[in-house]
Parts: sequence; structure tokens; C-alpha cells
Amino acid sequence: MAFQMTKPTLIDILNNETSYPYSLDDFATFLDQTFCLENLEFWLAVRQYKYYTYNFYNSNSTSPDLLTPNSSSLSLPTSDILYDDASLRGDAPAHSEFLKQKLHKIIETFILPHSPKEINIESSVRDDLLTNVFTYNNYDSSILDVVSNQIFELMQESSFAQFLIEAGHLELRLSSESESCQEDCSEPSSPGDQLFSKGVFRNNLKGIRGKQKFSGLKLKEKYKKLLNSKA
Repeated sequence: MAFQMTKPTLIDILNNETSYPYSLDDFATFLDQTFCLENLEFWLAVRQYKYYTYNFYNSNSTSPDLLTPNSSSLSLPTSDILYDDASLRGDAPAHSEFLKQKLHKIIETFILPHSPKEINIESSVRDDLLTNVFTYNNYDSSILDVVSNQIFELMQESSFAQFLIEAGHLELRLSSESESCQEDCSEPSSPGDQLFSKGVFRNNLKGIRGKQKFSGLKLKEKYKKLLNSKA
């Protein structure tokens, strides 16, 4: 079994390019356990909204920057243009209403004071965003950049380092226990013993995984298609 030798970056995880115990689901589980899951959910909701606006405006420009300005941007999948409702094509009022509903949902869920999953942002940033949306009817995804970047930095500074420590402990424990299993199950005396040993080894590995703290939160289905960003 291969184990990760270098620690992933937060961008690697948000790109859904990592595996247990550093997967996006593992990170979501950690945030849930530390009562910070709303930060990741907001970040993913903004990323989803960027796809909505990119598809509906259907510009010929390059793919939107889905991460922070100082990081590598994530390219839009060419094989699966996400959430592109063909029935809205050419209907600007319908596009505008669609984006309005999606953005208002983000505001009502994460931004407004006492909202169900209120995120911790500066009041001036919140006021600027609300003014853009409700006074100027601005639904361009760029108005979410400041908030999204603040939440990215918050995850990076307050959660990610501790997540790497705990995930690293799990990785070392899994590596040690699997090596122990391999030693215990080595050099079987007969073909029958060999088959039995292989079965024991597989079952032991399943047991090892089942004992780990990160059980995998499994992010909501509405994000699953979004996260499948590989062609």
C-alpha cells in the first residue's frame, strides 16, 4: 500500500486531488468535528456560483479563477461544463433571475447576521457585499472574491495546520499497522494458508481504516458534480 510522503496543500485538497487521510471528505469531517464546516461549505458554494456565472455569461475569456488570487487557478472542465441549463440560453432575464436566486441563497445561508451557517467575516466586508447585491443588483461572482479569500485564509491559518498534524498521525498509524499485518501474514506454509493469509490481511486493513477518527463526512450531493473537476 502506497502512502503519501509529502503533505498536500490546502489547494490540493480543495481541488479534490488527495486521498485518505488527506481527502476533501476527511478535511470536511475534521472541520465538522471542530465546528468550522461552514467555512468549507461557503467556499464550495462560491466556487459553484462562479461556475454558474461563467456558464450563463458564456464569455470567451479564460476560465474563472476559482481559488485565491495568489494561488494557481483551477481550470474549468472541458468535458463537463457544469450546471449549464440549455433552457436558459439566450434568455437574459431568466439568467439574471437564476443568478439572483442562487446568490440570495448564499447570502441567506452564510452572510446575514444569525444566518443558519453564518461565517466569521469583517462587518465592512459583509456590508459591501450586501450593498452590491441588494442596492445595485450586482450578481457578478467577483463581488464574492473578498469574502471567499478571507474564508480561504481563515481555513489556511486556523484549521489546516492542525488537520495536517492529525491526518499525519493517522497516516503513520495506518502505515505501522499495515506493516505489522504484512509481517504476521508473511511466508505461509501452504497454498491454503496463503489464501487465508491474504484474506486476513485484507480484513485487517479494513479494520484499521474503520478505527480511524476521520470516518468521511461525505459532502452533500449538490457539491459532488462540482468536485469532479477532472476531464
